[in-house]
Amino acid sequence: MNPSAPIWIAVPTFRRPDRLRHLLERTGDVVRRGDVVAVVAENDARGQEGAAVARALEAAGYPLPLHVLIVEQPGLCAVRNAIMEAAVADPAMRLLAMIDDDEWPQPGWLDALIACQAETGAEAVGGPVDPHFSAPPPRWVSETLVFRAEERPKGVTDMLWASNNLLLTRRALERVAPPWFDMRFNRSGGEDLDFLMRLRAAGGTFGWAPHARVSEWVPPERTRLSWVLRRMWRIGCTETLARRKQRPGLAGGLALLARSLALLGLRTAGLAGMLMPGARRVDIAGQWVKCWGRLHALAGGSQTLYGAD
Repeated sequence: MNPSAPIWIAVPTFRRPDRLRHLLERTGDVVRRGDVVAVVAENDARGQEGAAVARALEAAGYPLPLHVLIVEQPGLCAVRNAIMEAAVADPAMRLLAMIDDDEWPQPGWLDALIACQAETGAEAVGGPVDPHFSAPPPRWVSETLVFRAEERPKGVTDMLWASNNLLLTRRALERVAPPWFDMRFNRSGGEDLDFLMRLRAAGGTFGWAPHARVSEWVPPERTRLSWVLRRMWRIGCTETLARRKQRPGLAGGLALLARSLALLGLRTAGLAGMLMPGARRVDIAGQWVKCWGRLHALAGGSQTLYGAD
């Protein structure tokens, strides 16, 4: 049976059955509404471990209506576009909440997103993502923005940056022409930033709900300095690829190049700050590496970091 409800909670998943089970169990605990359907978008059409988890929970009496969507084409954009297409096809759907399969909602999450949307009229509402370390992390993790939840005042905001804790209205989906997530970002990431930039360019409005918090698993391999620096490189690369779409042509490319070179100069000069007592050395180094990611993108480079085997 196809899902149909005013509010969708959508979870794209790929080979994380234990994490998905934890997310769904916590969602069933903290979301108690009669107008919600949970949709698991399985992006491993061969193994379908996530689909098996969802079906087992449904058979055991899961408290929310639960639907499995099999997405055969692998990749970040493919699975997110499948969610959007299915949501738009449901005439009852008016709000779509997106959360990743390595996260789980904290109490009050969905209600806080919905309340902020109602108060502000925003077409996209985001909230903070709190890291949850699977093992005690190194002390330096406090020195990097990668592991700090974003904090903003409640209400209208200029821009949002990610889809891992995001509420979208039907109007937001109607503003952006499909494919909502550009397939050029299918294996690199950055597809959510590109979508949100296009939504803003189309007149979409944004809100921030500080009490709509989710937690994100951080495994030990992500608390290595090499992983953090690679992450900053990727952010610089994918951000620039998204911005390049907004500024096409030679003039746009030259403007982005000039900005990127200026930032590299500033960040290079700022490396001396690593010698100061109490300096956030990992952040300083990460921002410098991010500049090189920008230049890599402008030189025609990209990264393939995600995808099925």
